[in-house]
Amino acid sequence: MRQPNNLIYKTAVILWLTLSIGSVVLAAISWWQLSVQMTSGRDIVTAREELDGVLKSLLDTETAMRGYVITGDKQFLEPLNSSSTNLSARFNHLVELAHNDSDLLKSVTQLRAQAEVSLNYQMAVIEAREHGFAKAASLIAAGDGKRSMDEVRDEAARLTQQLASKITGIRSRLRTILSRANITSVAAGVMGVGAGIFAYWLARLTLKHQQRERELVEAKLQAEHNNKEKTIFLANMSHEIRTPMNAILGFSELLQDDLHEPRHRQYLQSIRSSAGSLLLLINDILDMSKIEAGVMELHPEPTDLREICDFIHTLFSEPAAKKNLQLGCQVAGDFPHALLLDRIRLRQILVNLVGNAVKFTDQGSVEVRVLWEKEATSSHVTLVIEVQDTGVGIPQDKLDAIFKPFVQAGANRDKENQGTGLGLSIVKRLTEIMGGTVTVASVMRQGSAFHLRFPNVPISTRLPASAKSAPTDEVDFNELRPATLLVVDDNESNCRLMEGIFAGSHHQLLFGANGTEAVSKARELKPDILLLDVRMPGMNGYEALEEIRKIPGLEFLPIIAVTASNLRSEDKSLKERFSGFVRKPFSKRELFDELADFLPRHARKASANQATDAEDKETIMETVAPVPKELISQLRQLLIEPWPAIRDSVAVNESRVFAQGLEGLGQRWHCEPLAHYAQKLLHDADNYAVTDLEKHLGEFAALVEQLDQGTSA
Repeated sequence: MRQPNNLIYKTAVILWLTLSIGSVVLAAISWWQLSVQMTSGRDIVTAREELDGVLKSLLDTETAMRGYVITGDKQFLEPLNSSSTNLSARFNHLVELAHNDSDLLKSVTQLRAQAEVSLNYQMAVIEAREHGFAKAASLIAAGDGKRSMDEVRDEAARLTQQLASKITGIRSRLRTILSRANITSVAAGVMGVGAGIFAYWLARLTLKHQQRERELVEAKLQAEHNNKEKTIFLANMSHEIRTPMNAILGFSELLQDDLHEPRHRQYLQSIRSSAGSLLLLINDILDMSKIEAGVMELHPEPTDLREICDFIHTLFSEPAAKKNLQLGCQVAGDFPHALLLDRIRLRQILVNLVGNAVKFTDQGSVEVRVLWEKEATSSHVTLVIEVQDTGVGIPQDKLDAIFKPFVQAGANRDKENQGTGLGLSIVKRLTEIMGGTVTVASVMRQGSAFHLRFPNVPISTRLPASAKSAPTDEVDFNELRPATLLVVDDNESNCRLMEGIFAGSHHQLLFGANGTEAVSKARELKPDILLLDVRMPGMNGYEALEEIRKIPGLEFLPIIAVTASNLRSEDKSLKERFSGFVRKPFSKRELFDELADFLPRHARKASANQATDAEDKETIMETVAPVPKELISQLRQLLIEPWPAIRDSVAVNESRVFAQGLEGLGQRWHCEPLAHYAQKLLHDADNYAVTDLEKHLGEFAALVEQLDQGTSA
């Protein structure tokens, strides 16, 4: 009996499935037909609206023509021009809507022909009016225009009747289809009830299996959540630990000058050394926890690799000199002036690699080489950095493991005990986050070579932050390096405005009136910067930009868009396609700030009567005029930003820019002590006197307080 029962069951299931599928298919067909008819109805309604628009446009053109004939004022022709343009678009839309109906398409074509006859007649009257009112009046009196418009109205009435008939037919079909769709939907619903019962039975069979899968997924999510909570907690705790560590190191430094007994100074040195080691450990753990928690973010900015090399040389020159090591950092001579990448993270990678190289090298050299390779797109390069040393080397079986957290090579246990084993792991993770790769090759007792490769790095046309001029209240374009500026604008007044802005400056201005001239003059003159209007007749700013970028040698020409648009939605397009942009109306400050991203500060000669470092500060203060409060306010702002960062990093290039800014303030406000102090910083930076530079940077706060005591009302 079981076999017949199984056969009946299978037959019933097949029949049920067939009926269900059939009812669903019928319902789907009905609703699809309903959708098609509704779409056709919308098209007919749209055609009616377009037909009304055609008649209105024709009436507007006729009114414009008559107004011009009566007054002779060409302003009356503006509606005719716009209506003529609208007519073409509306007829094209009508043809598109009627392309599946030959009768409608024929009527639309005939109406278009009549409309063109009417327009031609109106243009003939306008031409006649240019030779005199009488000639135009005679054409109008002939009655051709009225007959033409009457034919247009008759043809439009016939087309309207056709559309009305179409709408009536569609409504009738919609009622029929809707009735059938309701019936098939009810049938599909009944079958759906059976499907639901059948599905419930199947669901019971798989319930236990799904329960087990859900438990496994929940366990996995809980494990991931716990791991993330752990890393976030570790990151927070590392931050909390840094606060008391700052006090330990800070007060230890203050105590150093107050302790005179050798034994006490030795104790203090041990405290400072241990605290410094602990701080390095905390920093490594903090960075690794950020990476593991997924909160490590990149902040790309224009970066000069030469500046990073100066930083590395400054940071490691003293420990390398103590071990008689040759420390070199070379950048390829034709290297781009700036790349767009995360400067801080690249510094961190190199500090870890070079720090390891110096620590594990007792004789020979540590070399850093920065190279680049061209890519398919001229605006991107592949950045290649090699760090090679002549140290103890790494065993071959450890070359892969050294990039894992807390793993060390075991080549030199005493030196490895000084670190955390996180440095190379951080190097690898940061390199990968930045889209690069790191590999290592090593020979025991001969040295190691780390190879970093960052593909598809954008070339920045903007200057690095350290190369920009410091902002001041006044705008003086002579503070920027002399440059040739090509200004292209079809508005003569805007060109004269630019000419007035740069009047008396050492910059040379050249002018163009349209996009075609922008391309030709850029190719011929090779300017330093192109200020390009966006909306111009003929070739606009975007089209000119594309053509200029194709010219060899102008791929990286800074092109600044000058736009009168107030649409913020265009900002993204302007930023992506142009080097920068200013919005009309712009101030001198806004233009200066935009140019300062591409033109470095103009180097000015130091005063011939520079004071020496040994001059008495109090004597100088007594011989100068009172210091204005405005200057003190600016100096106190510099105490907040950027002086603390420059004082702590002692970066040579950043210190030089800071000193140049102070020198400018000293000369502007006739403050001799400030100018003298800035010249000392410049002297230290130019001679890479890092020790003196660090000392003099630390004196800035005291100088500000000393100047504040002599402020004028």
